[in-house]
Amino acid sequence: MRRLAALVVGTLLAALPAAGAPAERMKVILDTDIGTDIDDAWALGFVISHAGFEPVGVTITDGDTSARARVACKLLHVAGRGDLPVAVGRATKVPADRVDHQFQWAEDFTAKRPVETPAADFIAQAVRAHPGQVTLIAVGPLQNVADALRKEPQLPRLVRRLVLMSGCVYGTADRKKPIPEWNVVQAIADAQLVYDAGFPLTIVPLDATTLVRLTEAERERLRSKPSPLTISLESLYRLWLESPTSRMTLHDQLAVADAARPGEYFSDKKTLPMRVDDEGYTRTDARGKPVNVCLQPKRDAFLKDYLDTLLAGPRPPSF
Repeated sequence: MRRLAALVVGTLLAALPAAGAPAERMKVILDTDIGTDIDDAWALGFVISHAGFEPVGVTITDGDTSARARVACKLLHVAGRGDLPVAVGRATKVPADRVDHQFQWAEDFTAKRPVETPAADFIAQAVRAHPGQVTLIAVGPLQNVADALRKEPQLPRLVRRLVLMSGCVYGTADRKKPIPEWNVVQAIADAQLVYDAGFPLTIVPLDATTLVRLTEAERERLRSKPSPLTISLESLYRLWLESPTSRMTLHDQLAVADAARPGEYFSDKKTLPMRVDDEGYTRTDARGKPVNVCLQPKRDAFLKDYLDTLLAGPRPPSF
């Protein structure tokens, strides 16, 4: 009996992770409209540098998706994560008066190219391959998520979580009433489909993100410690600047932060029934599906962890 008990205990101990062994990383896909606002590139840097993430790939949404994909490909290549696949979503109409200066950074780049698989198929295939394990972080308009849902109706039950930078519930730092948020307005029908689908859904709305802007001192922390990643992020920042006083609002990075550590960087987190109306407002409505809404960001705690993560640099794959 003693020998049998010892064998059982030994088997159980062998099944446990070794002391000090790293926890399994969270599989994530970043769906992004990188190349217009600056926060997308800095969010991608966050994803590839976070110790708790195992990125599965990057999907590109909205507008000139091929040009956006080149920016993502170059950033990954330069930062040492050229192994990560980039999948391109369907192109959509680009406003005639918009100039995306960050595209210049990668306009002749060919060292890494996107995969042939379209973004929506890439998302659907990844979550089928890893049911219940993939956190999808979408920080742009929702064409790719909606297209993936059309291809795979079980998507809401296959993902671990869907975290969006999306919406405006009560108002922004500058305007104390709700406004239609960009990522929703650019693809209203797609946003309606996604919000109504029953995902385990979290949104980080303008109510929270407009409270967090990068200071010059915080930017200098990265600029003073050059690495392939920080030099790339600073280069893109300079292309994005409209004037010497422009400062980045950390919209997308806050969504990445909540994906990594749910609720930790917010003093107020509500579960509200929400839907998207035909004008692109995200409304609290009893007919809507439950959505976790992140409010009142813990700015300083978040910024410290965020900048520390970027300075640590991209993490290699865990396999």
